[in-house]
Amino acid sequence: MSLHLVFSPAGLEACSSRWQSGDKFVLLGNGVYAHKQALDVGIQPTDLHLLGPDAEARGISSEATGSPVSIDYPAFVELTLQCSPIVSWNE
Repeated sequence: MSLHLVFSPAGLEACSSRWQSGDKFVLLGNGVYAHKQALDVGIQPTDLHLLGPDAEARGISSEATGSPVSIDYPAFVELTLQCSPIVSWNE
């Protein structure tokens, strides 16, 4: 399973045709703004993660997003250890 690091809404758009079922996603930086867009393209809520500090810095709470899981840095590192390859998206 791949891990997609999405740094912007445009990055999610570029990624949207290349992911496979079961892949994991971390929205970080300005990518946290794409949380609704990610669900709209069919990414499962259990596979979608928001980097908590980045979301908080932009005024986005995981409760307000409805489904994505907010993670901290240790959980982010754990995902990088579980997944291969790791692909970054920032258009």
